[in-house]
Amino acid sequence: MTRQDPPKITFPCDDYVIKVVGDVHEEFKPFVHSVLVRYDDRLTVSAFSVSTSRNGRFESLTVRMRIEHEDHLTELFEALKADERVRMVL
Repeated sequence: MTRQDPPKITFPCDDYVIKVVGDVHEEFKPFVHSVLVRYDDRLTVSAFSVSTSRNGRFESLTVRMRIEHEDHLTELFEALKADERVRMVL
C-alpha cells in the first residue's frame, strides 16, 4: 500500500473547518468565538454547530471560517488549547 501525503491547504482558505471540544460551560462558546474572530472578523456565534456529549459533560463546536495564513492556524490552536475548558482542537 502506498502512503499518501495529506492534502495541501491553499491559503487563504475560505472554508476551513475548526472543531473545538471542551467542557460544557456558559462561557465556552463565547471564549472560542473571541479567539476565532481575531482571524475571521465575519464569524458570528450563530455560525457554530453545537453538539453535546451523551452524558452532557462535553460540548463540540464546529465552524467553517476563513484562514489567511498557515501561521494563523498555529496561533489560534495555541490560544484555544491554553484555556483549561478546551479538551481538543481539530
